[in-house]
Amino acid sequence: MLIQYNISHAFYPGSDKTLNARTLRVLMRNLIELNLIYLEEAPRLGYAVPLLYASGVVYDRTVWWEAIDALYKRRFGDCKSLTGAWIAEQLLRGVRCQPVFRWVENEDGTIEYHILAHCGGGVFEDPSKRLGMGEVEVAKFFGPKSWAA
Repeated sequence: MLIQYNISHAFYPGSDKTLNARTLRVLMRNLIELNLIYLEEAPRLGYAVPLLYASGVVYDRTVWWEAIDALYKRRFGDCKSLTGAWIAEQLLRGVRCQPVFRWVENEDGTIEYHILAHCGGGVFEDPSKRLGMGEVEVAKFFGPKSWAA
């Protein structure tokens, strides 16, 4: 089922960065929870769900916020869906992780985000980078003009 959100209060050129960050955190928590439900219920329903890195899914940009089942059917996703899937896997194993993001502001005032996982103690995992995000795109978010939250 496709469920669309209309979030007109955030993510537009000049929008408040704190409001954007809080909204992004809620969206990621929601996606991770949906993935946890799917992973917890899959055995009961007879679904064999491979781990993200064994699934054959690769990185590519998309506008979709996809839960694991839709992500695996599409066979590609970007940072929000990949990180949401990876964090859910870790949480199911008892590993505490949370989404964090980097952002860059473009010359036209638009903001681009990159979402990755933080598992504490300075341990970060970037599923997008592991699954094929290009070095130019990676450098954009980890260069001197990128910010973490």
